Amino acid sequence: MPVNGRELDAARIRDPLLRQAYTHCAWLLRRSGHAPPPWRSSLPPAKRPHWDAMIAFCRCADDLADDPGVGPGERLRRLDSFEQELRRSLDGHPSRARRATPGRRSQALVCRAFAHFVREWHIPEDSIWEASRALRADMTVRGYDTVASLERHMYGVSGQPAIWLGALLEPVDERARDAAIAWSYGMQTLDFLLDVEEDLRLDKLYLPLEDLRQCGLVREDVEEAVAARRMSEPLRKLVGLQTDRARRYLAAAEEWELLVRPRGRELVRRSLAQGRTMIEGITRTGNDLFALAGPGS
Repeated sequence: MPVNGRELDAARIRDPLLRQAYTHCAWLLRRSGHAPPPWRSSLPPAKRPHWDAMIAFCRCADDLADDPGVGPGERLRRLDSFEQELRRSLDGHPSRARRATPGRRSQALVCRAFAHFVREWHIPEDSIWEASRALRADMTVRGYDTVASLERHMYGVSGQPAIWLGALLEPVDERARDAAIAWSYGMQTLDFLLDVEEDLRLDKLYLPLEDLRQCGLVREDVEEAVAARRMSEPLRKLVGLQTDRARRYLAAAEEWELLVRPRGRELVRRSLAQGRTMIEGITRTGNDLFALAGPGS
């Protein structure tokens, strides 16, 4: 029995090909180096395979769009191929891909599991393609001038997956959707801070330029500070602006816990607690990006 076989049984996923696809998603997440959030274990066992399919799909799409080893044209071609596979799976005609390359076979398995998740939890396909459009648009953008433009980006790349997660948690009130999106904005804003060095290696900056200007900075100042791993007072102020915004987003998400069924509330509690802990950690360092990331990250 595969590692998550009992969870697949609990989810009533009995078709051998689907079990293979879901098992592959779980395996892919384990080997990718992305540590699973501690909140996964708070889900009922029957929902954990669906979580794996959702996260594996998002990670695959992100990795294809951001792969530093290939040029933008090739990244776009690979993302097109991945989405074509998803469309086949959503239409009920997934590739068997027995003779495909390991990468293509992996993508086919992820799309098969994700398409099943979409059907099981009644995820609107428009939401999937909204996320895709945002991911594609970001491939040609180096940064975002305003908070509003960054929020439009986040609405696609993190807000839509938050809606999918919200469906898995079984909302009991229509306000749950907005609370889930606010939660995703808060966690994404914190990720932007923690990943600023990695993002700049890809020539990306997810700190609004209007915030930089407010702090007396330009993009080149941030790039030079990151290259030298040297904080300045204006940069600390910039980090503080981001953590304050993340705190407001998470505060707007506080009611989410009461807007889903009881068996989904522990995940919300844990994830919000993690966000607050991250903010506290940033504050304790005096808003020092490099103390958070560790030496040589």
